[in-house]
Amino acid sequence: MTKPSLPRARRLAGAILALALAVPAIAAADPPTVVALDGKDALVDIGGQDGVVAGAELTLLREVVAKDPVSGQTLHDRFAVGTLEVLRVGDHVALARPTADLIGGVLVGDRVGLVSKPEPAVDPWKARIDDAAAATAAPAAGAAPTGDPHRAAARAVAEAEAARAVWEANLGKDPATRARTWQAYLAAHADSPYRAVVNAEIASLARQALDLSRAARTAAATTPDAARRRALATALAELDAADPSAHVRGPLADAAPTAIIAGEPVTLAFAILDPARVDRAWLYVRPRRATGYTRLPTAPDGDAYLRATIPADLAADDVDWFVEVQHGDEDPVAVIGTSSEPRHLAHPAELAEPPPARHRSRVTLTADYVDFDGRLGKGHDQYYQAEAEFAYRFLTPVHAVRLGFGTLSGQGGPKDVIDAASDDSCLDEFGAYRCKQVDFSYVYTEFEWQLTKLVGLMIRPQAGLLTTDRVRDPGSGGRCRDATDLTDCDFSTGFGLRARARFGDEDGTNLIVGVGFTSGVGTLIEAAYHWAPRPEVPIALAVQVTDMPVPEDFGVRIIGDVGWRGQSWIYPSLRLSYQARDIDHAGFSGGLGLNFDW
Repeated sequence: MTKPSLPRARRLAGAILALALAVPAIAAADPPTVVALDGKDALVDIGGQDGVVAGAELTLLREVVAKDPVSGQTLHDRFAVGTLEVLRVGDHVALARPTADLIGGVLVGDRVGLVSKPEPAVDPWKARIDDAAAATAAPAAGAAPTGDPHRAAARAVAEAEAARAVWEANLGKDPATRARTWQAYLAAHADSPYRAVVNAEIASLARQALDLSRAARTAAATTPDAARRRALATALAELDAADPSAHVRGPLADAAPTAIIAGEPVTLAFAILDPARVDRAWLYVRPRRATGYTRLPTAPDGDAYLRATIPADLAADDVDWFVEVQHGDEDPVAVIGTSSEPRHLAHPAELAEPPPARHRSRVTLTADYVDFDGRLGKGHDQYYQAEAEFAYRFLTPVHAVRLGFGTLSGQGGPKDVIDAASDDSCLDEFGAYRCKQVDFSYVYTEFEWQLTKLVGLMIRPQAGLLTTDRVRDPGSGGRCRDATDLTDCDFSTGFGLRARARFGDEDGTNLIVGVGFTSGVGTLIEAAYHWAPRPEVPIALAVQVTDMPVPEDFGVRIIGDVGWRGQSWIYPSLRLSYQARDIDHAGFSGGLGLNFDW
């Protein structure tokens, strides 16, 4: 058998390299197909060896299979449904992105076709190898062969195959790994005819590895990484475990509202407790009276949350809902509720706030003339009293507070002396003047506590300026009223305390009993019954036992107060009374009242 010559051996090595390049292309001879989906993008089994370059346009073909009802033949056809743009290209695979109108409509198994003109793919590394082989072979072609030509041919083929093997092994690897592989090749093939090309490739790969390292450090400094997401998820899980009221279902946790408002959208938030198990999530909602669920997508919110909003039209009624998540290509699974046992959002029976309580504030004005000896202005046992009061109901913890001021002015003395003096002189049997003029101006604050709805307790401290004048001249009007002579005037601070208890409805029928005293003025014991035979006619009947205006003799007062509430916010009242210290020492009197409510 004749051994091949050196030129023939070199042609054989070139054929082997060409065959090695052609084998993958032969394997991809089947019609191009969408083999996988990566988010919005599609992977198709057509690449640079088929004339596809970045920026090329592919058409998406959808296969239709139909049966002819007349002939009974099964018909196969394809029609274009949209286009995709090639983003990245490998030898036999391309990554393409569909146009906006086609996103979500690409399916695995769809056929594709190349719209643009095929362009020959040129592998820069293979070209370098071919150029180096040609440069090495060129001097030998014009010179006389030296040594054994058969051994030289075998060596050339072996070097070409070794370089081709390293190039194929490096496909898809990072620059640093590829550089180390080429360095190992040069260490094993010190006299390789491709040494210059390989050294240039190693230098290029070193620069690429450095650029990638810088980019990785920049990205790590500016964007949240997986470790931070895991830390957030761990913290959320710990918080959720410490809260027994939280709803935890696998990789998600929620804190859904307990009530919704009709016609208002509802936003639900979910914490991602296990990011490794959640790639996508959907919220399914169904109005309580509907038959099917509506699927709503969730959107990322920060590093560890997902949100979804239930539209207002779906929240018009009570809502059933549940959540599904998907990891990778696995089937979606329900993690919060299920379609048969959903969670619920309900509308409260009443969301409207109660109207503001009426009659929280009140102003009361009263004026009374009290005459115990029946002689009106000519006697020695009568007084005037007027008060102005503002009340506000806090309701809790103090039910109400009343602030007021008043004045009491009159005169009094022992009733026996007053009745025995026929000339109204108030002189006793020894000729001593026994009556006294009293003027008391005071302020007070009353606190009311509602012990129960029908029992209230009121405490009223008061203090004021007390002026007394023992008038010795029966014809004098009182020296304390004359600012130029204060000889017989006595000024002091008058303190007082009043306590009352109410039994019954504050705004309806009730009974109020109480007792009070003021130093230098006297004591008051009272019981008052309030009711309204008609809503517009409030009535009060009161009985008082008192020794005012000076602490001498007790008497009894019977008071009737009738009001007219023509308006809800104001009503006047008329007060009539009869008072007596004994059967011979008595008189009639009256007063007016005015109340404002709001």
